[in-house]
Amino acid sequence: MKAIIWGILGFFFLAFGPGPARAQTGEVIERVGHGVINWSQGIIMAKGSGSPPKDSRNLAQARLMTERAALSDARRNLLEVLKGVRVDSATRVENFVTKDDQIRLQAEGFIQGSVEVRRLRKYLSDGAIEVTVAIDLSGDFLSLLLSASEDLRKGASPSTAPAPEAKPEKRVLPPPSIPAEPTPKPAPPSGKKPESPPTPSPTVLKEVKPVAPLTVSPPEKRPEPPSPPAKPVEKPLPDPATLPPFTGVVIDARGLKMRPALVIRILNEAGKELYRGEYVPQDQAARNGLALFARDLTAAQTNPRVGKNPLTIKGSKLDPASPSDIVLGPGESQKMAPFAQKGTFLEECRVMIVLD
Repeated sequence: MKAIIWGILGFFFLAFGPGPARAQTGEVIERVGHGVINWSQGIIMAKGSGSPPKDSRNLAQARLMTERAALSDARRNLLEVLKGVRVDSATRVENFVTKDDQIRLQAEGFIQGSVEVRRLRKYLSDGAIEVTVAIDLSGDFLSLLLSASEDLRKGASPSTAPAPEAKPEKRVLPPPSIPAEPTPKPAPPSGKKPESPPTPSPTVLKEVKPVAPLTVSPPEKRPEPPSPPAKPVEKPLPDPATLPPFTGVVIDARGLKMRPALVIRILNEAGKELYRGEYVPQDQAARNGLALFARDLTAAQTNPRVGKNPLTIKGSKLDPASPSDIVLGPGESQKMAPFAQKGTFLEECRVMIVLD
């Protein structure tokens, strides 16, 4: 716990201290409202203050109520900082909070778990108190954001098509009745005898020649279209035990104008996902975060997250469809691809990204 507090203390002085001190650390720090996001440590922090009430009975009660007001103010500010955290290049936490009540309630509960950094508490001359609260961005709330982001990336499930409208039944009408023609009246009898009908002439049959049988020619054989080329079979990944003993990876994304985010991916030029793939468990990604960020290559290579022997890879470009995803060139992809499996440092999210 002491190590965590001292880490937060260092973060506070770097975030709120003078500019040159921040630049020397190589940390990625972003100001949001009354607080900051430290992308290098995965922490958010905010300040708040409270004034003593005028109707307090004694000094002890006044101080207690002032502390509560200051903590409440700091956590309100911390919630605003959380809403400003980028989930990916196009979405912030606020986008999910405003659209999903479950995420909104989770965010509010998540902020209530923030801790006060007691060494940073200030007692002002007018009796007011200023406090600082901080919280790690990993955990259950990050797990919820990872799931929501994945659903958003895949697209909403298709809505159920509306049932076709029932057409009115057609009435079958009876056929129209046709009036019968009147029967002609017989002609009045006359004195003449009826003439006998003429005798038909005999029919002469002509000789019919036999018809030759029809011959049906077989259908012409058309050439079959060529079959599509077979997809190249991917080589099986090597056994993790046979891979070089790298302890993590540092992605050099300087010059790509990338902005830090909670959800990042690393792709090859064909769009295949090298990280985060299906081999990274959800709970592992939520517990450690997918990556941390730095502004200095040496600081990233010596960060405990990537161990003592990290692999360093240069990013080629950002994915135009998702600028929080890094695309590697062919040579760099070959270096990283063997580790895109279980049992490697990528499964443990040992990733650092260097920004401008």
